[in-house]
Amino acid sequence: MSFDQGDRRVYFAKDVHQLNLVLGRFIHKSEAETVLLVDEAGHLIARQGKRSPSGEDTIAAIVAGTFNASQLMAEMLGGSELSSIVPCGSGRNVMLLRAGENALLAVTFDDDSSDTLVRTYALEAVRRLIAIMKSADAARRGDPDEMIESETFDREIDGALNDVFG
Repeated sequence: MSFDQGDRRVYFAKDVHQLNLVLGRFIHKSEAETVLLVDEAGHLIARQGKRSPSGEDTIAAIVAGTFNASQLMAEMLGGSELSSIVPCGSGRNVMLLRAGENALLAVTFDDDSSDTLVRTYALEAVRRLIAIMKSADAARRGDPDEMIESETFDREIDGALNDVFG
């Protein structure tokens, strides 16, 4: 379940656990280094990975700003959505993707990883993250038509992740 705290959406431990499960599977299958799930205001929602970048809160805020600026540029150029891969030097890259209406996914990976493979797994992870966040929002609103029963959801996501990620 999540609730709004001003402009910030806050997720309960169960939701963050489910989000981290998806992110952990993504890291394992894609061989990316780190993945951050950030809200549009730049607050860190969840993270997984091999490295813990120093200043994660600052990085999350920069990710949100960079992505929002890129989004505006895409709209000005006639597009509706923009994802990007930014080379960071030292053989490292950052991929930025929208994860639903209110979140962003930032993935760091090295040059040895295939950006196509990382993007493919990231898109599937985003689809699953959106389902979890929508379920949390529905539970917060008390909307039974959109709620996913937790035990059923846990079994379904484990099975679906195994189907997709092996």
